[in-house]
Amino acid sequence: MDMLLHYYVLFPTEYFDNNYRPIVPPGSYDTSGTTYIWDSELTGVLPAILYLLHLPRIGYDVISCDIDLLLHTTDEAHDILPIPFPLHDISQRKQLYNFLFDPTLIICPDEIYEEVVQDPDIPCPLLGICRMSSLNVELLHKHWKRISEFVLSHEKEESVCVPEADFPLVGKDEWQLLPLLPLANQFGYTKQLIDDRNSLLEDDNANKFNVAMHKRFLHICRLYFEKEPELRKKCESELIENRNFNGVPLVLTIPGGPNAQRKLMKTSKETPTVEHEVIDLLGVHRAAAKCALYLPLDDLPSKIFSSLSQLERHCRGKIDNRYVWNTLKSFGETLAQQLTPYQLELLRNASQLTVFSNFPVGLAILPEASAPLCCMKPISYQPLTPLTRAFQNELPKHPSIYLGGPFKIAVAECVEKDDPVRKYCDRFTCQLRNMVQSETDVFFASEEICSLEQFKTFLSRHRDAQILLISAHGVYNERNNMAGISIGNEIWMADDNDIHVPPVVLLSTCHNMPRGYGAVSVGDLFLRAGALAVLGTFIPVGVYRNAILFTRLFANMFEVRHGWSHMRTLDEIWQHTVASNAVHEIINSSPLLDRWFNTPRNGVTPNEEFKMHRSIGRLRITCVYKDTEQLLREMAYKDHIGHQFDAVINSSSYFPESVFYQLIGTPENVFLRNATFEKVFQQHGR
Repeated sequence: MDMLLHYYVLFPTEYFDNNYRPIVPPGSYDTSGTTYIWDSELTGVLPAILYLLHLPRIGYDVISCDIDLLLHTTDEAHDILPIPFPLHDISQRKQLYNFLFDPTLIICPDEIYEEVVQDPDIPCPLLGICRMSSLNVELLHKHWKRISEFVLSHEKEESVCVPEADFPLVGKDEWQLLPLLPLANQFGYTKQLIDDRNSLLEDDNANKFNVAMHKRFLHICRLYFEKEPELRKKCESELIENRNFNGVPLVLTIPGGPNAQRKLMKTSKETPTVEHEVIDLLGVHRAAAKCALYLPLDDLPSKIFSSLSQLERHCRGKIDNRYVWNTLKSFGETLAQQLTPYQLELLRNASQLTVFSNFPVGLAILPEASAPLCCMKPISYQPLTPLTRAFQNELPKHPSIYLGGPFKIAVAECVEKDDPVRKYCDRFTCQLRNMVQSETDVFFASEEICSLEQFKTFLSRHRDAQILLISAHGVYNERNNMAGISIGNEIWMADDNDIHVPPVVLLSTCHNMPRGYGAVSVGDLFLRAGALAVLGTFIPVGVYRNAILFTRLFANMFEVRHGWSHMRTLDEIWQHTVASNAVHEIINSSPLLDRWFNTPRNGVTPNEEFKMHRSIGRLRITCVYKDTEQLLREMAYKDHIGHQFDAVINSSSYFPESVFYQLIGTPENVFLRNATFEKVFQQHGR
């Protein structure tokens, strides 16, 4: 039986534009009443979204799940899709009904309810069509009961698992209880949520309760593993590798934005209450999907965006490495000021981060650390502006992509043949092609692109690709606050309505996602075009260093496919790639160090010695740069160039270029290894 539940919310609209353009000139419409570019037509659906977050996410939420099943859950989000209801165009309405796939429940405002229920073209949901005013606690429990009856009619051997009959609809100040509901329901703790409702909303008690449930689950796992060796054999690796249970993931909502963007867009300085509510709903929806901790933080001060824009501008010229490191530390100090001591510990110890924010918190070096947060944790980012798009991206359930089976890489080479950097691009493409040849089920296609029309044809021809790598020049127009890529003689923003891109997009280009001024970026718009995960940069990057970084990323991906690591997902692999790139950034700071590091001594280079022997067990993830520097210093003194090493480090330090990349979307849903997917492949043949 398909255990997915599909929830739809209709909202009335006077006019629905099929050819909507995501980029419009400033002043094209009134933005004075919004801070994060929120479409007020959607405000009316928010009570329905909140109601739906009280319902089961998937069919398994209404049955008692065993340990094996719980351990194989990853991103079990409510699948919610707001759909416009054109008031005056019946033909458009019928087209939009095509999106109502196997509906579990349809909710609509009272003013269109009669028209909706009488429409013969609308499908009949399992729970029917409900008007907004009917959403109450009695209906909530009727819906839980009906869903459980439906699931148990197909899963007859299972036992029902639903919340206590007096579990309430929570108010606006109680949303932090909702991420607790899925796991509390499985443990039979929903009565405790009701009884301790007031205390759970104080301080950080809701997150403490969530941590306690995760510890309880680990304790139960250990007890069962001791009694049932076969279960241990079957599930222990899953327990180690599933970050939803081995550790606890953390979802953060961090509002705030640059003043420069607000001045350009003429948006409101005071954030409307409704936009704060929308941001909270995004965080609650994601936290419930992962059974994650949830931290809604206050607005970041505008000065942190000013510092970021200054840093991004500084990195376009001669770089002062000490200024860079000091700025990253100042980011960490500002972020830490937003957190209580307990929340700071949650951040330090979380197994994975999902961040809804316009600020790239991965750049921050937290107090007591010497490496940026992106080296310490797998992070997935969801930009908040425009908030309407963030809302549309978050609410539908994100698919999971498996790259452990056959998949295809498509490389679009957009750098012109006579460009001085083209030779480096070609070397990387050749190296990647050679790497792919050793993978029996990975396919490779590359093409030189000379025009936007050719690029679109390339995309159409390789619709079966899972990874799109674009090699191009990035173009950041600070005056217009737009960052795109150069294809042929055009600057392209990926804002067309006639494209669809693969689930993973890797942008081998400069400053395609700057954040300091809140630029409209091609990276963000690739999410609109169908990507699940997009890798881009804040600043200009060196083509040689970029090639090394991307080569290491693919090498790590292929290693994970072969089971040589506990990593499973793209966000984990990227974090490992960035953290372990510290050695290359230190060595690349000086030609002398580069020669030393790659020159054999007794048949072994210092590079090989460092990676195969010296670094094992000696690199703390919180201090990976400092620890790497110390190990290299020891090796340099052993080879009698220690004073030269110190002279280089003390005079100019080194530039952590790899931390200025950002992975947005849901890279945690891109699996390079997953036992459940692998079983499906084995059953149906590769």
